[in-house]
Amino acid sequence: MQKIAIMGAHGAGKTTFAYILAAHFKMKQINVKLIHESVRENCPFPINADANQGTCLWNFHTQFLNELEAEAQGYQLAICDRSVLDTFVYFHAVNPMNPITRSAVEQASQWLTTYDLLICLEPQGEINPEDDGIRATDRSYQKMIAEGFRRKLETYGQHVTDRVLYATSREVFDDIERISFVEKVEKLLEGRSGLAYSSSKKHKCAELVKNSG
Repeated sequence: MQKIAIMGAHGAGKTTFAYILAAHFKMKQINVKLIHESVRENCPFPINADANQGTCLWNFHTQFLNELEAEAQGYQLAICDRSVLDTFVYFHAVNPMNPITRSAVEQASQWLTTYDLLICLEPQGEINPEDDGIRATDRSYQKMIAEGFRRKLETYGQHVTDRVLYATSREVFDDIERISFVEKVEKLLEGRSGLAYSSSKKHKCAELVKNSG
C-alpha cells in the first residue's frame, strides 16, 4: 500500500486537500482509504495548547493503528490527514521533551519511511484560522506550530527529505494552482511506485470492455 501524509499547521488546508486527493485518485479507479485526523476521533485528552503527554501518545498510537488497519484491509493508497509526527510538534511546542515522548518520537521518525510522500502545508496570509470547534484560532500559535514542523522535519526527517514536499494553503485553495499541485503530487507518487496513475482509469475501462465482450 502506498501512503501520502498531509501534515502541517492547522488551518493550512490539510483536510480539504486530503479530500481533494482522495476524490482525484478514486476517479482513476484507485482503491483509496482516507484516514481522518485522529484528534477528531473523540480524543479523550486536552488538545491544542493544552495538550499533555496523554494527548500526544493517544494521537500517535491512534494514527499508527489507523494506518496499519488500512494496509490490512488491502487498500492500494491511503491519504492520511496528518502523519505520526504531527502530534509531537504540537506537544513539544508547549511541553519539554521527556524520556517517554523522546522514545515515541524516535519511533515516529522511523515510521516516516513508510510514507511515499510527505506533504507539509503551511498557512499563507495573516487571517486567523477558522473556528471549527476543534482547531485553535490564535494566529501566533498557528505560526509557532508551522515553524515547529520545519524544525521537527529537519531533526527527525533527514532520512526522508526526498519524500517531503512543502507547499502553502494557496496551492490548495487557488483553483488554478490546485490543479497543478494535484498533478505534481500524482507524478511524484508515480515516481515512487513506478505505476502510471494517470492512465489507470483508461486501463480499467479497457479491461471492462474486454470482459464484457
